[in-house]
Amino acid sequence: MRIFLSYRRGDAGGYAGRLSDALQQRLGPKSVFQDVTAIGPGQDFAAAIDHALRDCDAVLAVIGAGWLGASTPQGSRRLLETGDYVRLELSRALQSNVRVVPVLVGRAVLPDAADLPTELQALAQRQAVVLHDETWHQDVDGLLRSLRGEPAVPRRRSRRGPVIAAVAVALAGVGAAAWWLWGPGSGPGPGGSGSTIAACGPASGAGWSTIALNANPAAHEQTDGGSLVFTVKAARWRPDGPKWRVMLTTTMAADTPASEYHYASRYKYLVVGQHAFTAVCFSPRDGDAQLVDSSTVGNATIGFDVSCKPVGYVGLVIESGKRISVTPDSLTPGRC
Repeated sequence: MRIFLSYRRGDAGGYAGRLSDALQQRLGPKSVFQDVTAIGPGQDFAAAIDHALRDCDAVLAVIGAGWLGASTPQGSRRLLETGDYVRLELSRALQSNVRVVPVLVGRAVLPDAADLPTELQALAQRQAVVLHDETWHQDVDGLLRSLRGEPAVPRRRSRRGPVIAAVAVALAGVGAAAWWLWGPGSGPGPGGSGSTIAACGPASGAGWSTIALNANPAAHEQTDGGSLVFTVKAARWRPDGPKWRVMLTTTMAADTPASEYHYASRYKYLVVGQHAFTAVCFSPRDGDAQLVDSSTVGNATIGFDVSCKPVGYVGLVIESGKRISVTPDSLTPGRC
């Protein structure tokens, strides 16, 4: 199943990242399309969206409490702007035959049709799904069952079913609380809470080699009303069986009017030897929270297992598709 995820980053970026991780855990690593990661610089936005909509099985419109009222720097509602990317995505989805599901997060409610542009008013007639923090995993499972045409509640095959269900609810409650404390991929124990990615261990001790950094290993990413600045502060590697483990110390500076989440999906992949490798671990550093307040900086460690020796040019691609040259641009790629 291929799912197109539509969301406004300034409204529900953290929820969308968490939902993307949960869906990929259940459906596979290439099951979710997000415009900020899938559309490269210079590509025709409308053409790319149309192509993705033709290939997807469902569109999830993630709606948070600020989705309807999000405004431009001039004070007008973004949703009323003809070039607003959320409006373009959803209008094209509603005009096609693809299934469109409003997904409500953060205590949001489904907007009234009268508050929406004409081409989006059909969204108010769609049955919405609510994802609660306390029962996140059950809610995501229920959403997928609905998309597959399965019963909303799975059938129980034995008398142990009620006990197992009760334990699952209790564990999900603990998981939701841990996610709010530590964020996705950074909770206590492997994999954190509610994420498919493990927490990183320390890059210290024998066997680690330091990667000499570029003069300015950073990249800017535009958000609603501001920007995020991602910087690599340190990089190390060591052999790990037939592969190499690469650990990056990163920061995310939020030059934004509202807080932004710093999660693993902010980093798309690491380029070593002209090959791309996705992250295997992610942890906030020094106990920093995942939610980065406006005009502050969040620190994290992110790790990659690569099958190419990390020598020569190394690059880190962030979710918008922009690349951070971790090492000097003058270096040639290592052999792989």
